Amino acid sequence: MTFSHLLIAIAPEQPLGQSFHQALHFANRIGSRVTLLTIIKDLAEFKEVALHTSSTLDLLDKATQIYHDVLKQHVHTLRTQYPKIKFQTQIRLGIPAIEIIKAAKETQAQLIIIDSHREQREQACQSGTTTRHLMRKSDVPIWSISHTTLSIRHVVAAVDMDEHENNGFREKIVALAIDFCAITGAELTLAHAWRLESEGFLRNWSGYSDLEIAIVAKKMRADRHQRLNDLLESCPTNAVTTQVQLLEGDARKIMPDFVEQEGIDVVILGSLSRSGVAGFLMGNTAESMLNKLSCSVITLKPDEFHSPVFSE
Repeated sequence: MTFSHLLIAIAPEQPLGQSFHQALHFANRIGSRVTLLTIIKDLAEFKEVALHTSSTLDLLDKATQIYHDVLKQHVHTLRTQYPKIKFQTQIRLGIPAIEIIKAAKETQAQLIIIDSHREQREQACQSGTTTRHLMRKSDVPIWSISHTTLSIRHVVAAVDMDEHENNGFREKIVALAIDFCAITGAELTLAHAWRLESEGFLRNWSGYSDLEIAIVAKKMRADRHQRLNDLLESCPTNAVTTQVQLLEGDARKIMPDFVEQEGIDVVILGSLSRSGVAGFLMGNTAESMLNKLSCSVITLKPDEFHSPVFSE
């Protein structure tokens, strides 16, 4: 995957904090085009305010000019620090998540970047509403950055090895992870969390002994580990240092624990719902993991996913 154009969404009056520099450092390595985007919410209150002051149009014009000047100042400051980046700016009016998705399509961005860190939340890593909507509805990968070090040293690509999962989607996740690590120089761990879900059934209803269950689990574990290796070998890794890691336990707990213990900088995972409500749910496992991950997270959809934003 190429990363020739990145779209960075900056909320109105949001400072361009240290967390954004992880993404800017990445973009500078490869001379990407970067669009700094700010969305002004279309507030119904403007109409009421306009009755007592100037027109709604005047208010929006003033707000647009102010935020445009802020973005220009960001560019002026960043060009010195990141000379290889080709900066652009854009102001849009509307619902943030929807306008970000539309802007990404119009500009042919390959990656949308948003700051997920908010100090006022109970947990610093809790993703905001806009981030969640983007991860659910965007067909462009989302890089949700958090407070972390500038350098990216270790990346985890979390994959689902269950039989019902689309193998092409697994390969897409791994391919993006390899390309990302090739640019950053990071080490890649291909990780899969697994447990024998039917253990209770086998023991209580099928009469399996502990030894028989252990044998079944061992065979299934070995099969999944081999398929992880095969998946990694199916993608050219070039100079990227790679390894596979089979984690045993509930993915919603064991994966965040592993990420924390190993000091992972970025987690890459698929965002796919099997509920039948296309584009509105991310999938229970991915959704539940997000608030537990304090590092940056990149989520992506399978090729066949089409954003519901363009059918609304």
